[in-house]
Amino acid sequence: MDKIFECIDGYLVDLEKDIMDIVSDQKIPLTEKNKLMEPIADQKKVLIYTRSALETIKNKEYKAECGMSKNR
Repeated sequence: MDKIFECIDGYLVDLEKDIMDIVSDQKIPLTEKNKLMEPIADQKKVLIYTRSALETIKNKEYKAECGMSKNR
């Protein structure tokens, strides 16, 4: 699972660089910058959520028992 975390972290760094490139470009009007950054921000949110969910799975203690026994 560590390889997945490395991929997500690497992609988050790439997205951050893309955002900084857009922000630093003086030729792009502010409204266009917002339009260009919105899908990047959405991707970043999904990746952060995904990484968090995967960390939960990684840290979860799984037991070999029947799920129905918990109801009793």
